[in-house]
Amino acid sequence: MACRAYGCFSRGLAATAVRSAARLKPWLLAGQESSNVRSRAFSTDGQFEKQIMPEDVLHLRAMSMTIMQDPICELRPEEASRYIVDCPDPLSEMPVWHPRRLATQITDPFRDRKLSVNRYHKLILERLDNEPLLAAFGIDNSFNMQAYFMILHAWLLHQRLVLEGSKAKKQDEDLFETCWTLTRNWLLLKKTPEYRFDAELQNVQEYMLGACVAMDRALERPDILPARVQQCLWNNMYSGSVKKDHKGLLRLTKYMLRQLGLMLALDADCFLSGKFVWADFPVHDGPRKPLALPA
Repeated sequence: MACRAYGCFSRGLAATAVRSAARLKPWLLAGQESSNVRSRAFSTDGQFEKQIMPEDVLHLRAMSMTIMQDPICELRPEEASRYIVDCPDPLSEMPVWHPRRLATQITDPFRDRKLSVNRYHKLILERLDNEPLLAAFGIDNSFNMQAYFMILHAWLLHQRLVLEGSKAKKQDEDLFETCWTLTRNWLLLKKTPEYRFDAELQNVQEYMLGACVAMDRALERPDILPARVQQCLWNNMYSGSVKKDHKGLLRLTKYMLRQLGLMLALDADCFLSGKFVWADFPVHDGPRKPLALPA
């Protein structure tokens, strides 16, 4: 089972990581002139990469195999259809000649893209509001942990958008813009002083995108992917404050692998239209609640 999962993750992921990092880097470096600011977001995983020795690779492979022995990590391609949902659009159900439909096509030609990005945003909000899931991962209500949990889900969506190429580039940009809007709102709730608001926002963006780049680099080595994902989560989400065998960290690692499998397995049309939900992930022994998009 672990071998099948590795096969699923290895197809094209290294190339995807390169394209993903290339798309993220201009956003991260835009308007920044200080080299130390530029390097901060890339330094954590870069140092980890330099420290990998042959004996470390053996350890990481063993750790990866241990993680992947849990069947929850693997989501077979045929299972993806379970997470496809119907999102009816009243406008699309009208005849093509209907005046309202024609008028909307003229006045709002990017409506479909806006709808899909809005659905992506709702998917992220649903995760942030999922208290049983947050408790299972040991994620509290602090600004940092909530921000990292948000960006991890944006990164999952971003991976598939990168695979879709140039036709999804604008959706990708709009997705991250919704994340920055949410971040701005959080900073306002924190009552961040106006005189340092922009600097604080840029600081958060650097760390969030730095975490995305670190996750991208984990994709470059499918043979040690699970262990490197765990390392990235430990460095970023948990700020190195928990033990490497922390139950919440291990659960979150498996969760990320499962959701990444879903992103890669979804039908292109269903994904680009946002007509899906996250793959279920058991957090307790009781009955699972049905998955649904938030209203």
